[in-house]
Amino acid sequence: MSKMVTLHVLGADYGDCLWIEYGDPATPSRILVDAGTPGTLKRLKPLLEAVRSDMPSHELLVITHVDEDHIGGSLKLIGDRKLAAQFEHVWFNGRRHLQEATEEEDFGPVQGEKLTTAIKNSGISWNEHFDNGPVARAVAGSAMQVKLYGGATLTLLTPSRTKLSEMIGAWDKAIKDAGLDPNAPGEPEKIADGEEALGPVNIESLADSVSTDDKAPANGSSISLLFEYEDWSILLGADAHPDDLLAGIREYCGDERLKVDVFKLPHHGSKANVTNELLEAVDSKRIVFSTNGKRFGHPDREAVARVIRRYKDSEGTELIFNYDTPINGIWRDKGLQRDWNYTAIYGAKEAGYSIVLKKDQA
Repeated sequence: MSKMVTLHVLGADYGDCLWIEYGDPATPSRILVDAGTPGTLKRLKPLLEAVRSDMPSHELLVITHVDEDHIGGSLKLIGDRKLAAQFEHVWFNGRRHLQEATEEEDFGPVQGEKLTTAIKNSGISWNEHFDNGPVARAVAGSAMQVKLYGGATLTLLTPSRTKLSEMIGAWDKAIKDAGLDPNAPGEPEKIADGEEALGPVNIESLADSVSTDDKAPANGSSISLLFEYEDWSILLGADAHPDDLLAGIREYCGDERLKVDVFKLPHHGSKANVTNELLEAVDSKRIVFSTNGKRFGHPDREAVARVIRRYKDSEGTELIFNYDTPINGIWRDKGLQRDWNYTAIYGAKEAGYSIVLKKDQA
């Protein structure tokens, strides 16, 4: 029997929309991790319609955290009863999961809470795998694992309960800063297309540059996962803080490197999240960057250089960008690819890029 795992890194603007299919290609099991920005749904909806049936098409929807480029499309998706019915379970940490509320409706005011209401109204099982509590690493530090119906295992690597609790005071502010409050002005783009592509590329200097680790509470609350099925594995970094993701990895495999087939980097390749120490803890031949580079100018050159240097001695390393942009186009330089032993691969506009892992079994 033929079995496979496919990771579709969909075009989600500067966000994440990750569609996983696995098992028998004729009747695959499915997971969706985030639904990108609000504009992503127009690209996601036809794909969901194509697999609609009398039963939910997806066992699980994971909404990693409240930043607009991860939650924006999810809010529209869950708000559509017909689309929401395609998901059996949802994982999402709402305000009540950050702190035990004395009253059930002790929530914040903006769209993170609109999503809470939408999930309640949708009838989808919410955090049921965690007894309806927070999606977070176990207090004792042991790996939190969930076995899915299709045979895959999801290991929760972040957030820690400490990181999740740090989000309490920042909940409303993070939602507004992300541009989710319709009454608040949007955050201007920080960088114009192509600006990061200027100047020479010095891999060693960029990789050794000093960066301040991400401390944003919203990113620290991210749900990052290790997906495992048969002999395949995918590390999904969400926007996790590098120290927390590294701690989750070490809780899972100790001092051994985590070996995965695909590593979707945290925070779209931000230099504040992709550290040399984190990369040293992971072995992977396929490194994924999910962003069109707008608004924040990701991926940062420093992060890409750290990846290139870390995996120079690996055979057949692939840098996979779901968009082809002036910012990331510099990495297709044939001299860089030859000298640093990697291949740069680019998605097809809004269709993104699909990674297929498969084998035939007797």
